[in-house]
Amino acid sequence: MMTILMIDVEAGKEDLFERLHPKLNEIKLSKKLHEIQVLYLARCYTHEDISLMIDVKDPETLPPFVIDNILEMDGVWDLRTIHLFNPNFFKIPNIIEKGKYERFTVTLDVKSNKTKSVFSYLQKFAATEEAAISFLAYTFYAYDNDIILTLLAKDIVHAGKFVEEKIRPIDGVIDTLIWQTKKWEFIISKSEWLSYVNYYREEKLSDDEFWDDTYICAC
Repeated sequence: MMTILMIDVEAGKEDLFERLHPKLNEIKLSKKLHEIQVLYLARCYTHEDISLMIDVKDPETLPPFVIDNILEMDGVWDLRTIHLFNPNFFKIPNIIEKGKYERFTVTLDVKSNKTKSVFSYLQKFAATEEAAISFLAYTFYAYDNDIILTLLAKDIVHAGKFVEEKIRPIDGVIDTLIWQTKKWEFIISKSEWLSYVNYYREEKLSDDEFWDDTYICAC
């Protein structure tokens, strides 16, 4: 199961991102983790908190991983988990030019009886030159975060316009929040990430079709 570890960073400890990366690399190389795969680190534009994306095969292994490897680090103020259900990784259409789009994470608060229809609508959403959805999943996290998605857009203006005109009017959507992802670093290799993404896709992506940084999701 894909899981975001939302790490609240203590004020004045903004170097935690740089310290966390080599620690996670060390854990990966030690091959001690058999039930948890560390995927990537990401950070949003407006704050220094960190999103650590992992894949958890056995939920019982998550608490010791968090306690022994994350919570003990200097600068960690608090930590929350968001589990991602039914992750969808979409092929990026040719109208989206690589390297010219920013990454945004959007969360949706949805009416309970409209959750499935909203999700299905987003799965079929056609990309435009201004924006495209690259990743989509259920969260059922708290009362204001039922669905999460990654949006590729030219800038914050285009992202905000897309959300306002294309997502918020969907029947069942109560509210939305949007963050711009400003920094990310992979813990796994590109080939490992491609294999992971293709596991969830019926039509597999080739190496030429795969943009490793288009599916980044952070809160």
